[in-house]
Amino acid sequence: MNKNSELTKGVITSNDLYDTKEETYNNKDVNYWRGFRELYNDPEFRKEVESEFDDDAGKPFDTSKLSAISRRKFLALLSASAAVAAAGCSNYRDKGEIVPFNQKPENLVEGNPNYFASTFQIGGEEIGVLVKSREGRPIKVNGNPEHPVSKGKANLAAQATVLALYDPDRIREPKASSDKNSFSTIQWNDADAKIIETLRAATTAGKEISIFTSSVISPTQRKLFDDFIQQFPTTKIYPFEQVNNSVKNSAWNKIYGQNIAPAVKWDEAKVIVALECDFLGLEDGKTEAMRLFAKNRDLINNPDNYSRLYSIEGSTSLTGLNSDYRLRLRTDAIEELILALVNEFGVKRGGSALSLESGIVSKVSSFNINAVAEKYGLDKEVIGHLVKDLDANRGTSIFVAGASLPESTQISTYLLNEILGNTKLYSFDFKQDLTPLSTTAELADLSGKMKGGQVGVFINFDSNPVFDLPRNLGMAEAIMNVETVISFTEIDNETSIKSNYVLPCNNPLESWGDYNSRISYFGLQQPLIAPLFNTRQKEAVMLNWMRGGNNFNESIYHQYLKDNWQQNLYPTLNASASFNDFWFDALHDGFVLLPSQTQESLQFNQSAVIQAQPIKPSGGKVVLLTRNYTLGDGKYSNNGWLQELPHPVSKIVWDNYAAISLATATANGLDSNDLVNVSIGDRTVTLPVFVQPSMADDVIAIELGCGRSSGGKVSEGTGFDVVPLIGNDGISPWVYNNASISKATGTYELVSTQEHYPIDSPKFKDIQFKRRIIQQGTYKQFKSNPKDIVDRVEVEGIDLREFPSINGEPIKYTGVKWAMAIDLNKCTGCGECIMSCNVENNIPVVGKDQVANKRAMQWIRLDRYYFGTPEDARANFQPMLCQHCDFAPCENVCPVVATTHSEDGLNGMTYNRCVGTRYCANNCPYKVRRFNYFNFRHEFNDYHYHNDSMQLAMNPEVTVRSRGVMEKCTFCVQRVMKARQDAISANRELKGTDVITACQEACPANAITFGDMNDKSDPIQAYRNSDIAFYSLEEVKVRPNVTYISQIFNIEEEVPKAGHHND
Repeated sequence: MNKNSELTKGVITSNDLYDTKEETYNNKDVNYWRGFRELYNDPEFRKEVESEFDDDAGKPFDTSKLSAISRRKFLALLSASAAVAAAGCSNYRDKGEIVPFNQKPENLVEGNPNYFASTFQIGGEEIGVLVKSREGRPIKVNGNPEHPVSKGKANLAAQATVLALYDPDRIREPKASSDKNSFSTIQWNDADAKIIETLRAATTAGKEISIFTSSVISPTQRKLFDDFIQQFPTTKIYPFEQVNNSVKNSAWNKIYGQNIAPAVKWDEAKVIVALECDFLGLEDGKTEAMRLFAKNRDLINNPDNYSRLYSIEGSTSLTGLNSDYRLRLRTDAIEELILALVNEFGVKRGGSALSLESGIVSKVSSFNINAVAEKYGLDKEVIGHLVKDLDANRGTSIFVAGASLPESTQISTYLLNEILGNTKLYSFDFKQDLTPLSTTAELADLSGKMKGGQVGVFINFDSNPVFDLPRNLGMAEAIMNVETVISFTEIDNETSIKSNYVLPCNNPLESWGDYNSRISYFGLQQPLIAPLFNTRQKEAVMLNWMRGGNNFNESIYHQYLKDNWQQNLYPTLNASASFNDFWFDALHDGFVLLPSQTQESLQFNQSAVIQAQPIKPSGGKVVLLTRNYTLGDGKYSNNGWLQELPHPVSKIVWDNYAAISLATATANGLDSNDLVNVSIGDRTVTLPVFVQPSMADDVIAIELGCGRSSGGKVSEGTGFDVVPLIGNDGISPWVYNNASISKATGTYELVSTQEHYPIDSPKFKDIQFKRRIIQQGTYKQFKSNPKDIVDRVEVEGIDLREFPSINGEPIKYTGVKWAMAIDLNKCTGCGECIMSCNVENNIPVVGKDQVANKRAMQWIRLDRYYFGTPEDARANFQPMLCQHCDFAPCENVCPVVATTHSEDGLNGMTYNRCVGTRYCANNCPYKVRRFNYFNFRHEFNDYHYHNDSMQLAMNPEVTVRSRGVMEKCTFCVQRVMKARQDAISANRELKGTDVITACQEACPANAITFGDMNDKSDPIQAYRNSDIAFYSLEEVKVRPNVTYISQIFNIEEEVPKAGHHND
């Protein structure tokens, strides 16, 4: 690697930084670093840190980028549009029977929010949601606190559904095209009549009617498909998910004869070993996994149970960065280590819970732990800890293999769990898809039939096969050979533009439905709003076709769903209530609990292990394809909130990339931002490189879901399409070990927010100014002497906290005084808090170019700090927001008193006073204030916010800011005010537990606590009084009111004292 490169200047190996591994762990002055530029003291980075303003600050202002109307006129129009929207909102309510969660319909009051329970199948999991509605407009999606699985939490995609609902790129009318190229509007009745005629003709001619859909977990939708097949017998269903659990389920079926692999009881595991398994970030069920995992990382409420997490992976995942111990191992070599552990515990040590057949003993006898460690350069000390922990925790440890790993690796993992007696930690609540996913062979057969003219009608059921399917299937060409192609979709995509009929379908917030992905309950989906445009629910349209096309009305599928529940579910429950009461209770709750079922005993099939052929690492590089952290398979790529959410590991926005290790980059002459050709056989894609710390050498990790050519204005032109890499020559559909890379011509700018807004400056060299931003220790230290964990700054033996402050004594608050606590042991860095804050507080999307200029507007910055070597970096995550300091330095520099303190201790903003001097941002030691350089909701960025429909997504309880105004976290002051009003109405005192902030509400790990610091009984007191609690930069003596709980690693070695950055 070139040592003079732009982004990794002076790149060196870990040997230049640390002489030994021991120094990495024990040197109390070891550096923290956010990225390579900081680690290697890049002069350009230092210049950015020291500069108060951007380089462009002194240049003439480009008035062409200003809004066409004045600020006063804009505010007037905004008020008028809000009034018009509110006046018309009564028309948005569904004409059917939607049932509020908190009030009966006759008690609805204009101006008060209402909440409705529903269920989404979104982002790889079934989520029970509680949707906040104002005047008939859904404005916020939260988790349903009574839901048996989500427990009040919603994933990123579910939260972002609000933006998708009001997306101006949604198709508003049905379209038709005779040549699959030029489209014109068509009336629904005309489209229905022509399609019904076509369906009948295909059935008469014996041609297949193909329905391509996502996974089918809705019982009523499955019944609809069955009824449709009865009406049109040549119909065949093709369920498909680009990234799925098919390999994992197939392995489980071969081992235990059951069709669906179990989940894990994360809260009961003392030792977890994740094998290329990002269960905290990318695997199905991650929202529940984060909540359960965090239960055993809670030193405030559960100090005696602290799990240990090992991660063995080739990529750098969110789970890997949250692990206590981590081993870098190329993906195709993981099975060798597992078989060595099988040999160790199943053969050598004895005490196996499973008596192994001779065929297995013979198979694993050649695998030795020390030999595998030596072969791949694994840390033998960590391997030793792993073996010791597994031996001591038989029955309470668990190995989990990622869905992308090959079948033989999955089988070996199940075998190891059986040997160790870990099967009691399996959770059998997951249920098989009602229609199994199509196999590659079935999809290839479909493509062949389409090309051969054997498919008369192809129905794209709100999916996108042209983009999602492996390109070697030739779907883009095959679809052109089908006489009639029908696409249901919300936004045009790569498949709909090749269709004869494009039928706009309802958003999930406009739809009825049910889901049954778990054995323990049925989820019920209800619409929160009548369709905004001339769209229809896709199931209702198909039902109308079955009935001849003359029976459509808005409630047709609603009644079909209700009838199905009455005939097939209600009789099985032995309910005492009438069906009508049962139905309305289900609508109110959003789900129905089912009777518990007895789990059959597991019978392990050892012959499946013997027959499985172990994966052998090749000499090529490994390509690991994963779903996108925020965009999934690309379905959500037109959502600006998701595009602009920083990647939890790399902090890159608006793009995907090829992540490689430092050694791989050096060996191939690559730097971050270089374009690179990634080749697998005869398949090649070109995309930018990102040098990612902690990656295994010769592994290339790439996320899918980007590079859309048709999918809305926001998605088009962002990222790179890497689906062409998918083929039939991988060790699994998502892992290929026969890849190569070569440098391509040119570079491409990747924008990462990680090095934006640094809050430690190299100017301050003296010890009294060294910043304690992060604090950390070990569980061993916590159990022996927790008070020794927090590292206090001392000068001449005097604690700096004891020095007098120039501010004098703080004001005494007699009533409620608000404070927050964030437990860094629970925080996984997922970013759910940022998304929730964006939705709640009307935070704009600014676009990649403005993020590159450090103008991102998000109020929460999720800092990720590395420590250790680039090869084996460890990480800390820290949500950084306004600290609401008692001695807030922003307040005394504002010349117009736009930022002040409230009577309950909040540092507030008066937006109409702010004149935009930015003195407050200059004086904030935490760098958490955001300035509106432009009116991001008007002509400057019209494809994000300049459409009338987008105004409906705004929270009317929060002021929409315009150009020239500073903003920041308010501790959700609007929620504080609502709670105060409710307390006054109820004639009682306001309590700290009355308010739940947006970030606290969304955190899957329950890492955030908000409350009254003056109330000794408030739950926040346990955090503020903890021996391992600290305040970031507390030596600055601004008296922040956000308490952090020190990061505690459950490791045997010491960790470096925190706070020392690359000074």
